[in-house]
Amino acid sequence: MNKCMGCGVLLQDKDEKALGYTPDINNKYCKRCFRLKNYGELNKEDVVDKDKIINKINRSKGIVFFLIDYLNINRETINYFKKIKITKVLVLSKCDTLRKEMKKEKIKSWLKAVYKIEEDILFISNKSNYESNNILEYLKKTNFNTGYIMGITNAGKSTFINKLINKNNIIVSDKENTTLDFIKLKIDNYIIYDTPGLSYTNLSNKIIKKTIKPISYVIKENTCLVIDNNFKFYFKNKNKVTLYLNVPIVKKEYKKEDLKYEVNAFDNSDIVISGVGFMNVKEEALIETNLAQLEVRKDISGEEF
Repeated sequence: MNKCMGCGVLLQDKDEKALGYTPDINNKYCKRCFRLKNYGELNKEDVVDKDKIINKINRSKGIVFFLIDYLNINRETINYFKKIKITKVLVLSKCDTLRKEMKKEKIKSWLKAVYKIEEDILFISNKSNYESNNILEYLKKTNFNTGYIMGITNAGKSTFINKLINKNNIIVSDKENTTLDFIKLKIDNYIIYDTPGLSYTNLSNKIIKKTIKPISYVIKENTCLVIDNNFKFYFKNKNKVTLYLNVPIVKKEYKKEDLKYEVNAFDNSDIVISGVGFMNVKEEALIETNLAQLEVRKDISGEEF
């Protein structure tokens, strides 16, 4: 039986309520993916078992290209990458959203120092063709003939594969879990698998489409910085911050908020807001917030790297 070119599930014409249903078994897409491709509809949020996907990969032979976009680099997404036991490469997608001064070698050094990445790191762009976009050359260089395209939801896997094969058979969507099973593609003498996106604690789900421009603020005493009308950070003392965000709405409120969490920022540190971006804090501060378990890390744009 054939698999759906959109989600990778086996096509079937028996049960309209089950995954993979199509009225004609010779169709390329199941009904779900046909409606998503043509009308943007996705009425049901199908759950992907992340551990099952990673375990399946770890029993396979080949090399994994794991995609994470710039603003979604954090402890949780990197931990997914580290769970992969076979040969793997970390791929930073959408690098056209990086500022020009963010040099690739500097980012590599930062990733190795902060997240202890020992594997190769590649950069890809959805808008321009970098040499590293051609993973077939990387497969040839490393003597692999099978590659798995993995990554977090909305990291740009399907767009990347479509560019690789110069077709649009794979559905590109901003909905989570569009791909539900492995989709096998034969390109020249290589086998490439598109795999389901791994969802995580993403507070935004907005796709990064343009260069992230830093916005700096001087924070006065007793100021609450409100991001996207949802994420609040109360500063008791003066400070300076620079925001690297995928959301446009930021405002300052000069009132005390009832916030039940605290985050300790050290000098020139980044506070990570998953899926939204990060906030660089110039001076040490104890900040009250409405977000639990925020990650604090070394500044990605600092001179140390």
